[in-house]
Amino acid sequence: MHTLLSRKTLYIIIAILLLGNILWLFAFSSRGRELGQAQNSLAQVQENKNILAFQKLFVDKVLKADGVVDYDTRRLLDQSVGSTNNKAVIDAWNAFIAAKTEADAQNKVKNLLSIIADQTYGK
Repeated sequence: MHTLLSRKTLYIIIAILLLGNILWLFAFSSRGRELGQAQNSLAQVQENKNILAFQKLFVDKVLKADGVVDYDTRRLLDQSVGSTNNKAVIDAWNAFIAAKTEADAQNKVKNLLSIIADQTYGK
């Protein structure tokens, strides 16, 4: 019985199509992993950007301040540290604002700045 395509040709076509689908699936999953890695990198860059923005604000508004930091500035700093979404930075900030003495506050500032450096550059 003669058909348009012989069985052998049909099997070859099916094998080629199956191989093509397998290769496409491999390429698709590889691109998905690359996309996930790129998204993680972008999230890390954004977190570092927020931490460094907080650091700049802290230096400008606290370390360079001539006197007591006002309520609005503290609120702005709280919002900025919250936007970092970094537990270590937030904990160091909370420790700083909970300091009871000037000497303790100075130590907490050193710790805060060290943690900021660790979180942005040491990752």
